[in-house]
Amino acid sequence: MRRRPSSTDAITVAAVILMAVLSGCRTTQAIDPIAIQDAQLAAQVKSALINDPEVGTSPIEVSVVRGVARLTGTVATPAIAQRAVTLARSVQGVRDVQPSLQVGVTTVKPAADTAAPRQSTAIPEAFETEENPGFLAVGASLGWSRPRVNALGEHVSVSPLVRFGSGRGFGPAIAFNWFRTSLAGEPRRQDVISDIYVRPIMIGLGYTFRSNRISVSPSLVAGVAFNSVSVPDTGAADRIAVEVNDSLVWRPGVSVWFDVNRHIALNMTVGHVVTGLRVTFLEDGRLVKQSVSGDTTTVHAGIAYKLF
Repeated sequence: MRRRPSSTDAITVAAVILMAVLSGCRTTQAIDPIAIQDAQLAAQVKSALINDPEVGTSPIEVSVVRGVARLTGTVATPAIAQRAVTLARSVQGVRDVQPSLQVGVTTVKPAADTAAPRQSTAIPEAFETEENPGFLAVGASLGWSRPRVNALGEHVSVSPLVRFGSGRGFGPAIAFNWFRTSLAGEPRRQDVISDIYVRPIMIGLGYTFRSNRISVSPSLVAGVAFNSVSVPDTGAADRIAVEVNDSLVWRPGVSVWFDVNRHIALNMTVGHVVTGLRVTFLEDGRLVKQSVSGDTTTVHAGIAYKLF
């Protein structure tokens, strides 16, 4: 959505026009028509920058002298700087654009400059503070699980997805890694199978490595898994799982995030969930409890929306 010019922007444009008129006055008090035209072009260029969803939040000053627009200020990325130059050139009447925009500590040179641009391996500070500020993102992921125990089956399931913060270094980690598995009551009766849902909620510590839009975060989290079982409606068996207790859980893992834009982020998470399942079986009319290892490798891919 385009940002409407604020009262401050309107005052700035009016001041540019007034200064151009005053500076263009001759000793005979005649108004220089070129100065008037330059002031109008400056206002049009400023309006085009303000109303652009990518450039609008950047503090860019505009001045026009005899049809040549000069852009000064600070932007978050080289792409935004190039976008500002393109918008200025698109204004009818602008003969040329001279950008003098700062991207972090790097100056964006005019397009006519044949010197090779200097590349910096460091992420500009402006990229972290403006393009990717700290935020909370929520979404959902589709996961595949492979339990370590052969008695438990592999399944695809849906899990919540949460991301807290987007900086670098140590920080809090929140993970869910929900998965579904199946447990046969008896090896010889595979037609009677109960589904077990393991829904852990885990918090812990992670370390984030960041490069432009991609971040990699290994983490170690722990918490409680809220488990449940779904018993089949039909079938007959001498032994079948009918209940499962909640359990403690921990998970080492690594997440890879890709920031599509300021609102959408994609995620891939690989982890190994370690937990013990206390399962209750109905066996020959009696309830029998048995411990089953729920250790499971999970792979999740999802999408999240940045709330703020």
